[in-house]
Amino acid sequence: MNQEHYCLDANVFITAWNHLYPIDVIPTFWAELVAHKEKILIIAPIFREIDPISSNDKSKLTSEEIAKKYPLRTWLLSSTFSATQVDNKTNELALQLEFKYEIRERKDGASPNDILLIAYAKLNNKTIVTLEKHQLQAPSEKYNYRIPLIAKSENVRCIDVIELLRELQIEI
Repeated sequence: MNQEHYCLDANVFITAWNHLYPIDVIPTFWAELVAHKEKILIIAPIFREIDPISSNDKSKLTSEEIAKKYPLRTWLLSSTFSATQVDNKTNELALQLEFKYEIRERKDGASPNDILLIAYAKLNNKTIVTLEKHQLQAPSEKYNYRIPLIAKSENVRCIDVIELLRELQIEI
């Protein structure tokens, strides 16, 4: 069995970096993520959402310029976080869930990448970590369901960053 226990959503990194725990203000948050990285994974589609470097910039900018323009991606790579590939079984389950929850590329509900995250966590008995708020009532349209509601419906454990910090016994 893999040691990883937590599948992190892109918003955990993006929102923490930009708003909640900026590395220049709370560097211990980021150091602790690295210290616990054997328990954390990022599936490839989610990894690609995190501060993606455009192909144009890859070919035209120096590594220093890329580091300045894409600090979060640079941090991820330098911290040796890597993308975990999803297999055919995960893709098949994700397609079933997309149909079941009427997934569309809408900002009110789960995205196809969110569904892949849920499918991966379900098949591999992992906990999802996201900053998406729990919906107290299910929306009338399934395509407006967010990660926590779909995860709950699929018996996948879903927590927020604070709960992750508690479980890993991280104090910042």
